[in-house]
Amino acid sequence: MNFSIIIPNYNGEIFLTNCLKSLNIATKNCPSSKFEIIIVDNGSKHPPTSTTIYLKKNFGFGYAINQGVKKAKYEYLVILNNDIILDKNWFKNIVKAIKENPNYACYYGLVLNHDGTKIESTGFKFYKSGKAINTTNIKQKTPYKIWGCPASLVIYKKEIFNKLNGFDERFFAYIEDVDLCYRLNKNNYQTLYIPSAISYHIGGATSSKTKYLREYMTVKNWWIFIFKNYSKKEILLNFFSITIERLRNLKALLVKLTYDHQH
Repeated sequence: MNFSIIIPNYNGEIFLTNCLKSLNIATKNCPSSKFEIIIVDNGSKHPPTSTTIYLKKNFGFGYAINQGVKKAKYEYLVILNNDIILDKNWFKNIVKAIKENPNYACYYGLVLNHDGTKIESTGFKFYKSGKAINTTNIKQKTPYKIWGCPASLVIYKKEIFNKLNGFDERFFAYIEDVDLCYRLNKNNYQTLYIPSAISYHIGGATSSKTKYLREYMTVKNWWIFIFKNYSKKEILLNFFSITIERLRNLKALLVKLTYDHQH
């Protein structure tokens, strides 16, 4: 099996160097597969010299990935944040799991924080209130089915990704991965979690440079998600929990705005 690795970048060349080093080691440890690396730059001030696709401005995460997918030639898509470091055996363990579980549409590994001292994610747990949280399950050591996963480092079958029209570009940043997970589930496509495929994530390397981006996008994008994916009946049935969750999102934004104004 062969992989097209798509890396979106926005003013993140400082992180990209280490990401590519780890990627080079992980791919060499998996000689049975072929790889291509597609770096999509979202209008960085100083784009990396290795950029494959250069966009004139920042069109957002989903748009960048979709552009990379159009250029991808292999059957498996690897979406990789520029602030991720792969374990040397990441691809080796992924390939083994895919061979043993070929009928999944999406594959996800264990993501730790930058120094490996804390679990960042073992997948998503989804709530109808319009909320998805990262699970941190370490008890089970063998692959198992999960609802969905973040797109910081994930593998999709290209055929299915394209069948579902990829990422919805209206989200710009955040929640686009939850939206795709939701559509995968709705169409009976499953996601496999692979504990032995380990990576390390700095987290927020791009969004931390843009004030309020995460908080603002969280408020905005959950409304897009709900009105796009829920029926009127689902909205009515979950109206109270949806409202509470949206108020929590709004509070987080207002707290951030107030703190930054005072400091």
